[in-house]
Amino acid sequence: MIIKECEIPLKVHMIEALMRRLPPDHARQPILNLDIKKIKAGYSGEYRVLSTLNALPEKEYLLFHDLRLIGSPFPFQMDILILTSYFLLIIEVKNMAGEIYFDNTFNQLIRTNPDGKTEAFDDPILQVNRQRQQLLEWLKSKKIINIPVETLVVSANSSTIIRAENRDINRKVIRKDSILIKIGEFKEKYKKKILSTRDMKRISTVLLDEHTLYIPKLLESYGIPINALQTGVYCHKCYAFSMERRLRKWICRICLHSSHDAHISALQDYVCLVKPTITNSEFRQFLQLKSPSSAKKLLTSLKLNHSGHTKGRVYSLRSIIEDRTK
Repeated sequence: MIIKECEIPLKVHMIEALMRRLPPDHARQPILNLDIKKIKAGYSGEYRVLSTLNALPEKEYLLFHDLRLIGSPFPFQMDILILTSYFLLIIEVKNMAGEIYFDNTFNQLIRTNPDGKTEAFDDPILQVNRQRQQLLEWLKSKKIINIPVETLVVSANSSTIIRAENRDINRKVIRKDSILIKIGEFKEKYKKKILSTRDMKRISTVLLDEHTLYIPKLLESYGIPINALQTGVYCHKCYAFSMERRLRKWICRICLHSSHDAHISALQDYVCLVKPTITNSEFRQFLQLKSPSSAKKLLTSLKLNHSGHTKGRVYSLRSIIEDRTK
């Protein structure tokens, strides 16, 4: 049973917002376009693996996609986590075309693209082993002990050629189509039931409660100043920042398309690119809205958590960004 669904990564929405609010000829547009393709390819691979895992008995296997927990010394993220009564399994998914080579000498993954270009990546086996250690420490902090934690690196692309120095690597690296067989082997290996159905439900709840959303500082990482962003409310019909607030709704001055909630997508762009809180003044500046009273009504209607009073009131946009990930 999938407990935490496979959702498009937040970073995809963030990059889309950035590309939308930058001029089409901005120097960073090609890089952004390339990065979003890479992230979507990774998501596509994880989706295919989860679809395969759907064949597992629902009550015996609880599946979590893209789970991020606060660990020591830093948070850790797992592509897929499987919780059973007998063991836990962390899966690191790779969706790479061409040929991949596991270099044990320098602990790296070398990928040769179909066009012959060679790239080096961090060793996913080491990555998933670090995740295992952090998960064990996290479980211990929750008084959950003596449950085995296994790891796998899964290649989601059926056309990928896998090579390695170490012949035993097939114990840790498999193709997507072999994953159910491998899980069956783990089930044969661990026959002692450690967690009851009630324990699994409790751990599942804790995992969901302690999942933390990571919001990268996109402008900083790409070296883009905030004043490079196009402000205003975006028209989803003619694709221009041309919406104006009139008679309690947004009307595009170019194509006359109207909307009652176009300000929500603008706020989603704001929290993705600027910061997770906003004031009335910042709201008006980013949406190009002149009236403080109109801004207050719109912000109040969203029922956002807030602190402070009158002009000093600060609204939290956490619920706005969470809605974008759904």
